[in-house]
Amino acid sequence: MMSKMGWRGGLVAAAMLVAAALPARAETVTEEFSIGSKWPDQQLYIRNKHPANLYDVKPEKTVLFLHGATYPAHSSFDMAVDGQSWMDWMAARGYDVYTLDIRGYGKSGRPPEMKQTPEANAPVVDTTEAVEDVTRAVDFILSRRNGQRLVLVGWSWGATLAGTYANTAQDKVERLVLYAPQWLREVTPPTDAELARVPAWRQVDPRDARDIWLKAVPEAKRDGVLPKAVFADWLKATLASDPEPATPNTVRAPNGVVLDTMRYWASNKPRWNPERLSIPALVIQGEWDAEAPPAMGMKLFNRLTGSPYKRYVMVGEATHAALIEKNRKQLYQAVAEFLESPAPRR
Repeated sequence: MMSKMGWRGGLVAAAMLVAAALPARAETVTEEFSIGSKWPDQQLYIRNKHPANLYDVKPEKTVLFLHGATYPAHSSFDMAVDGQSWMDWMAARGYDVYTLDIRGYGKSGRPPEMKQTPEANAPVVDTTEAVEDVTRAVDFILSRRNGQRLVLVGWSWGATLAGTYANTAQDKVERLVLYAPQWLREVTPPTDAELARVPAWRQVDPRDARDIWLKAVPEAKRDGVLPKAVFADWLKATLASDPEPATPNTVRAPNGVVLDTMRYWASNKPRWNPERLSIPALVIQGEWDAEAPPAMGMKLFNRLTGSPYKRYVMVGEATHAALIEKNRKQLYQAVAEFLESPAPRR
């Protein structure tokens, strides 16, 4: 005969025993740094998250996230959805993970040209200049951790930065993740007159981003892919990233990347050379990415001819902004699986 505790009491006791046997969730430490850039008056903002008990720093567990052409890193890679950002997820898995806001974006310093009218100057912060920022960030992280190599995860233009950096410094790159990467575009090449008209910077209304990202998503599935409440949180964080917007509800973005896109990707000229890479590489994209569609990423993947280990992954029902969408955990998991797979023999 059962005691007064009954079966419910037995279940409670069993649950308490199981809970006691499980390891406590690791505490995550957040650190922020301001490091020098090539320009003394324009600092670079770096955010770091890692487990509090981080004792053994490994190259494959040290990750630097690089953002795209329009919005900074910290408001996307560290934008919590259901209480957890991609950075949080990685840190909880034991990674030492960093984000860098390129000069001209987010919490990093801005060129003086961005305080003048856009048409007053030539485009600022192109890929070459941005890679200089990446170089400083990599050197800072490796020096801080006494490491030799790390992982680069580039999103969109960030993938171009990661690939360009790896072309000249792949001895410092353990593995490369190209998330929604840029590649050649089948468009009419711009004229010299069009190139000459590109201003120094542009004013962007991030309230338009959701419609842009969801352009290829069936209407009935849009709210499920990127809920309006999640987008509202991203919008708030992104608007807060620009302390001196040109007008309310906008952020400023350098136009060096726009000029680069016109000179290279829209003119059938690769900005960097995947064939020169001899490190493991992952190309990962969303099924419904209208900005960097899967066919574009597959062309890049096929050019990774020197990589000893390469992988292509498509995340179903995801767009350019998969990192904050419904299927974001598929993106996170696929990247982690690639980084944690045994290193290929050389």
